Amino acid sequence: MNTTTYFKTADQFNQALIGVYQVLRGWAEPTSWLMGESRTDNSRYDFNPADRAVAVVERENVDDWVDDANNSTTKTKYTSDYVGIERANTILDQIGSANIDAATKNSVTGESEVLRAFFYFDLVQFYGAVPLNLHTVTSPSEAFLPRSSVTNVYAAIVSDLTDAIQKLPKTVSFPQNGHVTIGTAETLLANVYMVQKKYALASTLLQAVTQLGYSLNANYANAFSTTNKNSSESIFEVQYMQGAANGQWSTFIYDFIPPVANSTVITGTNTSTLNAPCSQNVPTADLVASYEAGDSRLDASIGVIEGHYDASGNFVANDLKSIVGYPYPVPTYTSPSGVTSKLFVKKYLHPSTTPGETDDDWPVYRYADALLLLAESLNEQGMSQQALPYLNQVRARAGLAPATTSDQTSLRAIIAHERRIELAFENKRWTDLLRTGQAIPVMTAFASVIKQNPLVPANAYTQIGPNRLLFPIPATEIQVNPQMTQNPGY
Repeated sequence: MNTTTYFKTADQFNQALIGVYQVLRGWAEPTSWLMGESRTDNSRYDFNPADRAVAVVERENVDDWVDDANNSTTKTKYTSDYVGIERANTILDQIGSANIDAATKNSVTGESEVLRAFFYFDLVQFYGAVPLNLHTVTSPSEAFLPRSSVTNVYAAIVSDLTDAIQKLPKTVSFPQNGHVTIGTAETLLANVYMVQKKYALASTLLQAVTQLGYSLNANYANAFSTTNKNSSESIFEVQYMQGAANGQWSTFIYDFIPPVANSTVITGTNTSTLNAPCSQNVPTADLVASYEAGDSRLDASIGVIEGHYDASGNFVANDLKSIVGYPYPVPTYTSPSGVTSKLFVKKYLHPSTTPGETDDDWPVYRYADALLLLAESLNEQGMSQQALPYLNQVRARAGLAPATTSDQTSLRAIIAHERRIELAFENKRWTDLLRTGQAIPVMTAFASVIKQNPLVPANAYTQIGPNRLLFPIPATEIQVNPQMTQNPGY
């Protein structure tokens, strides 16, 4: 693309903006759920000794806390974020002088700023200090920058989002069209402030979000339905479409189910997963045990696949079962009768017509997330009684009794637990543990139990500590950029 001749019309800017959104699909699969969920006590992988491909082992290493700077999976997140940033920079560098209508200029600018802020927020949470480039790269000197401080990266994020909130339309229409909105910008900025422990600023923004028309779906499972995309509960989700050109479909469920020669019993279409990384993001017994009795989210989030192993040692799926009341709620169990039961993430299991392709979007922010952040921000300000209505909206939808305590410490634990359950398998667990300072104690306790399983590698979780709270800067970045430095411990 020649930026001096291309950016002339509103349509051209909108086409370039679509290119920024396109990056999100690669961002979400597979690195985001692997680094944001499987790294935690919510899920693990089901070890398959027959599949020791490099891609499989690298994913397992992330889960086991033994990944290094050469891991291509963690590099993918880093690279995707910067591709999105560069595309947004190109738009923002050109649009100021463009002769297009003011409404389009404001909306494209605002959306580009939100997306750039989103990518930088992702980087700073997972990698810490990173190079900060807010303009199109036109020379090697602009490409090879030193790492900016975390403070400076956050300042750029806040600046982008503050400006975007001024420029984006002040209302949200439903169903939405998949673009970021003022609700996205306000929720993202509130999330940033929560990380910075600026709770009063966060609660002000989140209160504004509650006035934009968002609402919880009556049924929790409907928030993830492919027939209910971009609903009033969705603040932002990554868009996918099966059967479309250029790889616009999603494949999350195929990462999460076991390796099978025929997936029809599970997915409804015949696809082999024998030669693909799968049995990832498998719910842990620890998470299953954390659901309260009667919580409707359990059945919507986690399912059971019953099957058996054939003469070749391949798993054959026979039936899908509800986990509610199931007698063996563990990741893998073989009963005395020879039936093997495996847990899997059910949130992203929906009918599809094209084998190997699904329509499932990936949730980034839901209204339930905003409500729980608002409850947390108010509680952290000592306004525990005011926090309860927002927390209890989420609990009521799950069929649970309202929380009543106004003790700040007790309510903090309840809200943290509620976020774990409500947002399970949506990439929130890792960043929540980081934000609240609980990553090391929670994962240390989890490791002490999970390592009793003989299938868990001896070196798994042996490196839990401060140096593993950030992921490594990819080795290739260190090699090509003499000004780059590595995170401690890698």
